[in-house]
Amino acid sequence: MEQKIIGEPQIKYLLELLTELGSAADDFVLAGAQAMRFSVHNARRTRDFDFVLNVIALRKTPQSIADILEKLQYKVDPSARCFQFIKDIPDTQEKMRIEFLASEKEKRPKDFRVNIQQNIHARACMGAEIVLRESDCRIIKGTLPNGKPAEISLRVAHPHALLMLKLFAMDDRYKNIRGPKEAKHDRDEARIHAADIVSIVRDNIQKPNFKAAFRSQFGEGVELKERTFDIISKYFVDLTSSG
Repeated sequence: MEQKIIGEPQIKYLLELLTELGSAADDFVLAGAQAMRFSVHNARRTRDFDFVLNVIALRKTPQSIADILEKLQYKVDPSARCFQFIKDIPDTQEKMRIEFLASEKEKRPKDFRVNIQQNIHARACMGAEIVLRESDCRIIKGTLPNGKPAEISLRVAHPHALLMLKLFAMDDRYKNIRGPKEAKHDRDEARIHAADIVSIVRDNIQKPNFKAAFRSQFGEGVELKERTFDIISKYFVDLTSSG
């Protein structure tokens, strides 16, 4: 069943990427809307693959992520400076779009980027270290672009960790922290994140331990826990709230 969750033609190229990454793929955790497809019925379709990276491990791995992406004909998104990559899928109008995220604790001074390897950065992400911990392996199957069958283990963020990330993302977009020029785009993105939040809660709230897992994922991290519950109180406390 797992192999059907991510649709064609993207599944072929996801399998291709993970195969080329080899053991380094163990340090990639799928998050965002693609990860929602593993726990949300009829999750929205997207071309984007958001990966939370294990920074410490990938700095030590012999595999060069930049070389692998170049081999697979991914191009750097010039507006994102080495943390977003795009690949045109041959003979279609479809694309593969990859974005890398990593713990904000590892970010550069006075910058939002995290150094991973040479020519590979990630966007600093609050709560990324929780996502690395709150994930498990799912098996995806299909065929590679050359037609060969493939079966790969992919780490996917748990729905309660996705909910946390979506709350942070919605709040950032709603606050328009990027400035007035991005106001309309950010408000539209905030609405998308709010809809994703509702979908995650709707499809998981009745599952055993979902509420407990959501609360316990913060551990001793008071700052993250307080921000999360402040966002919930601000946007979702009643029908007149912003969310």
